[in-house]
Amino acid sequence: MIVCCPGCQARFRLDRQRLGGKRISLRCVRCREIFKAEVPAMAPESPRIQTLLAHGDPRLCATIGALLKPEGIECRIAGDGAEALRLMEAQPPQVAILDVAISGLYIFELVEKIKSRPALANTRLILLSSVYSKTAYKRTPGSLYGADDYIEKHHIPDDLVPKIFRLATGAVPTAERAESNEETVTGTALTESDGGGEEHRQEVNQQILQAENEELKASSEWTEKASRLAKIIATDIALYHQEKMDEGIRTNRTFDLMAAELEEGRHVFRQRMAGFSRQEDFVRNAFADLVERRRVELRG
Repeated sequence: MIVCCPGCQARFRLDRQRLGGKRISLRCVRCREIFKAEVPAMAPESPRIQTLLAHGDPRLCATIGALLKPEGIECRIAGDGAEALRLMEAQPPQVAILDVAISGLYIFELVEKIKSRPALANTRLILLSSVYSKTAYKRTPGSLYGADDYIEKHHIPDDLVPKIFRLATGAVPTAERAESNEETVTGTALTESDGGGEEHRQEVNQQILQAENEELKASSEWTEKASRLAKIIATDIALYHQEKMDEGIRTNRTFDLMAAELEEGRHVFRQRMAGFSRQEDFVRNAFADLVERRRVELRG
């Protein structure tokens, strides 16, 4: 397990077999700062955690797979919603990571289908935001369509592995652990990992952003690229504002209530599609289609 010092960003590898299941206090061997970490329990005989990643871009899937493998996490890949359902039913994973803009189904439809399968009752779901942006229309989601957690793309390097362990093993949150289960680790007990923490984080995030850009480049026509990006933005907006969107659907005021968020989405669209001159409001059109599908879902 890799942890980063919050002071100097040095990265250290912890022995999970020895420290698993403990809340530990660490002293950085570089800057001497003391910080805490929770090490998920992992008995030597325990099988590897089984996950499924539903995302249409193979570059992003490869980046996430490389991040999970050293942590003892197996990752199968599904390119669209239908394939994700087939693979999950054939071999239920402990955790599924679902792209909010997965092709074939809207995310609320995919989550509903997963939740309706008795064989997948114990599978935990993490929703993955689709647009790499640290600010645009991002809020803490009030609801996740019934999923268990969510993660933004730029938090994948730091947060994805802990989230998977927490959902797969039922680890008690750090704040609830007994102080008697705490251990102090320093000196030679810390093995420094190759490369600085900040450099590694930037490298992974650059790979994720590049994968997103390449996914759009794969479309042969500008209009196709615009439509795909607009759907990605619309589904991301819906994730962060599900309750407001659903209220708008129930009261027929969706576009009034979501005006500010849609304008933020248009801003992201214009940044990513610089040079595209068509006047059509792709973001609004994509969001309108999503709203109609969600309206049917709510009625059902």
